[in-house]
Amino acid sequence: MPRLAPDGHWRVTVRARVRGRSVARPLLPLATAVLGRRARRACAEALERAAAAWNAQIPGLVRKDGERLGAELADALFGP
Repeated sequence: MPRLAPDGHWRVTVRARVRGRSVARPLLPLATAVLGRRARRACAEALERAAAAWNAQIPGLVRKDGERLGAELADALFGP
């Protein structure tokens, strides 16, 4: 669930519900406690990379007129 943080960045909260009858299920809270920080860091780094790529590409696309952008999209999808 995304929301704007006080510093102007977006804060994203992800929750997962795990169901099942596996023998490993009782160990999941322990694994989450141990690996949770590493998983949060990896997820945050991936989101930072995605945001950097977005910020690098989107402004150039927004400045293009609709016809040119449509032609480039058609070329990318269907080839020359």
